[in-house]
Amino acid sequence: MRQRLAAATLDALAVHGHAGASLSVILDRAGVSRGAWAHHFDTKAEMLALAAEGLLQGAVEAARTLAPAGPDPCQPAEARLAAMIEAAWSRFYTGRHRDLLFEVALAARTDAELRVRLAPIFSGFLTATGGNWGLSLRPDSDGLTEMADLMVLTIYMLRGMAMQELAAGPVPGHEGLRRLWVRMLSGWLEKS
Repeated sequence: MRQRLAAATLDALAVHGHAGASLSVILDRAGVSRGAWAHHFDTKAEMLALAAEGLLQGAVEAARTLAPAGPDPCQPAEARLAAMIEAAWSRFYTGRHRDLLFEVALAARTDAELRVRLAPIFSGFLTATGGNWGLSLRPDSDGLTEMADLMVLTIYMLRGMAMQELAAGPVPGHEGLRRLWVRMLSGWLEKS
């Protein structure tokens, strides 16, 4: 029942946004009465936290799988990097996942309890991205920390692009900017 309510919470957030995802809307989507809901949760914030944790933990696991297990000597670093960035863009920063990510971040902005619960998961996503992606591109220890930091910076850049697209609609130039970023990072990889 808790997972059903968490799924309905995410559905309501995706359709109505944080402001419109009232408890009544969520319970209606889940087909659950207030009494049954109250048996599983004390507050709507607690239910939102469970739903958001599931969404973000899934993203952490998915981020780990976007990086190849090890470098492929047959494939240039630039091609591996481009594939990872485009996979991250399409998996995390378009469509439903993007929309939910920003709704959850918006909710955490004003809900201190939610922010405290989600902060380690957001950090875990950055750690998984930086460490795993950085290691797949830079398996030697030289420059690994910088590569991990560059991968975190890449996530921040992708989030900014996603936010811009939420506000203004699709931006055709973003694909070119991602390609430019890949070329810049590839140049750094070759020099270091």
